Amino acid sequence: MDIISERTLAMAGIIQACEQVQSLARRGIADQMTMESSVKSILVLDAVNTPSVFGGLAGVRRGLRLIEEGVMQSASAQSMELLRYAMTVMQLQIQLMKNSNTFGQFGQEVDRLSAFDGDELMLACSDLYQKYISSMQPQVIVQGEEVHLQNPDIPPKIRTLLLAAFRSAVLWNQKGGSRFRLIWERTRMRNASRSLLASITS
Repeated sequence: MDIISERTLAMAGIIQACEQVQSLARRGIADQMTMESSVKSILVLDAVNTPSVFGGLAGVRRGLRLIEEGVMQSASAQSMELLRYAMTVMQLQIQLMKNSNTFGQFGQEVDRLSAFDGDELMLACSDLYQKYISSMQPQVIVQGEEVHLQNPDIPPKIRTLLLAAFRSAVLWNQKGGSRFRLIWERTRMRNASRSLLASITS
């Protein structure tokens, strides 16, 4: 797999998790299979290859579809909000990685998440996000309907998905991703998404 495809998968992971955050905040629901794929990626620390982070290409199908449909070039309010979440998560990932001690502690606690599953995993991920990322600047300001944001079941899911986006941002960084590449490789990533989606369905 070429490096553009690998970076595309990492970006698809970020976009996919952020879209589910948006869906929870705006509509109070998320696609269960998509959400599960994003959450499972948090636990994959020693992947044999980039697709395996997501349990295979199908695990990031929604994110690839969004890129293929042009979300990174769209000026719609929904797309702009989604990209704002993604860009903020990427900024936070860079900040946390700069502090090697804190990032090391964070990594150790992520490793311990494998002891949990189901609702316990969701709560553990939410707590980890609050402990290390919520207080950092710039904060991810999630906008949505108050009836959903005040539902006690929703915020832990949102924080867990933001942690999943953060995990994909680490992958993006590992694959040489940067703000510059995000701008200049958007068309190449869109083309790569199209090819990767075709390989899932073929």
